[in-house]
Amino acid sequence: MVAQGERLVGLLKRFGLSGYEVRAYLALLELGEGTAQAVSEAANVPRSRVYEVMNSLIEKGWAIAVKSRPTKYRPQDPEVALRRSLMRVEREMEELAKALADELMPLYRGGVGEEVPELVIVRGEQDLWKRVKSTIAKARRSLAVALPLIPEEVEETLIPVASIMRERGGSVRVLLGNEVDDRDARKLAEHAEVRRRELSFGGGVIADASEVVLVLMEPERQVPRLGIHSAHSMLTMLAQTYFDMLWSTSQPAS
Repeated sequence: MVAQGERLVGLLKRFGLSGYEVRAYLALLELGEGTAQAVSEAANVPRSRVYEVMNSLIEKGWAIAVKSRPTKYRPQDPEVALRRSLMRVEREMEELAKALADELMPLYRGGVGEEVPELVIVRGEQDLWKRVKSTIAKARRSLAVALPLIPEEVEETLIPVASIMRERGGSVRVLLGNEVDDRDARKLAEHAEVRRRELSFGGGVIADASEVVLVLMEPERQVPRLGIHSAHSMLTMLAQTYFDMLWSTSQPAS
């Protein structure tokens, strides 16, 4: 039978296989193909458990059942099995992350657990950037950002969210004001599609075309003066349409 070093067994267990499943899979690698009885004998898996173990291996993507009498089993290609396991773990982690986010975000926002109202007027630079960050963090499928400047605290949220969304095939578009430093623009361009345009009046962020924070700037000081936070479908649709218009008349960041 394939040598069962402790390290190999431990690694397979970390990918979600039980002790019996590890033994059975390693036995299949040695046998190439075999009946449940053959696997039971080669892997030292009790006969009373072997069918349960083989069915579990099939369900987890580590074994293949061959139609025959009696049924025979083959090992799945390790690279294929590992990719499937990674996909399964990723799905589970996404579900866990969503559940945790639903529990933690109300605490982060100060213990307010209600859904975003249809319209909230936001005053104060600190509160406004906080809402911008929380809206960015909610994005899963699409994110549109148009800001004349990107504060460091916003960038610290934007970059990891954009990186994860890009890996999952999401859309992340960032429209920067012409005053933003080229170095900062290039840094963002590593994780999102970045363009430039005059945005002295302000801007905003739109998450999944369902939630928006609009930011009005003080022209001379370039600091937020007023904000509007909304989940109203009409307002988010108008904001998305306006963003698309600005995007179409912008220039790629150098």
